[in-house]
Amino acid sequence: MSLKELLVDARKRYKIRREQPQLWHFEQQGFGYIQIPKVATRSIRKALHVSSGATTELNDFTAFESDNSAHVSKKHIRRQVDQGLFVFAFVRDPLARLHSAWVNKIVDGEKFGRRNILRCHGMHYGMSFADFVRRVSELKDNQVDRHIRSQAWFLADEKGLLPQFVGQLERFGDDWQRLQAQLPTLGNVDHMNKAAFNMDHLAAYDDRTLELAVERFAKDFELFGYSVPELKKGDAP
Repeated sequence: MSLKELLVDARKRYKIRREQPQLWHFEQQGFGYIQIPKVATRSIRKALHVSSGATTELNDFTAFESDNSAHVSKKHIRRQVDQGLFVFAFVRDPLARLHSAWVNKIVDGEKFGRRNILRCHGMHYGMSFADFVRRVSELKDNQVDRHIRSQAWFLADEKGLLPQFVGQLERFGDDWQRLQAQLPTLGNVDHMNKAAFNMDHLAAYDDRTLELAVERFAKDFELFGYSVPELKKGDAP
């Protein structure tokens, strides 16, 4: 690796350590949304665009994001909640989310010739899922790219959960309808990448990677009601 690449990676790691959750805040509608990567974010942003009455074009998410969201501290979000802002978020089975991150950032990244955004963590194209899980297990939330941080990092502080409503991707339709009952201005939503949510992620894990992932994302299992699968007592296919 060249000196330039080493410096680029060092700067990115520094930026990652300073990163904060992204809050979408719609003051007139009285609600906010904490965005978690790899959890239907494009679909939710589309619904938010319709609900907000935004003047930007639907396909101009950069402008829409700039106008309506900011990376803020969890203390700031807590203050907003205490002052009456209704905040929601959606989560996903931690094991499925981790596998999806590997497929998207490592497998598809190489396949489609994209820049490797995880290179700064020593993650390379061609990396096996087992090696990917082992590397993720070595990194703390404040050291790692947001796509592979725990969901608890985004949604919880020392007082507990920040959002009043936490839906699950696995029952997205039902939970979105429940959310709409509380927020009548919220628009309808369709999954924009349904195939990504139908992968048999557990087949990618063996007993060791399962243990590592469950330990690394223990807080997610604890806070969001996901069950820990039983060990396979054998190797992954």
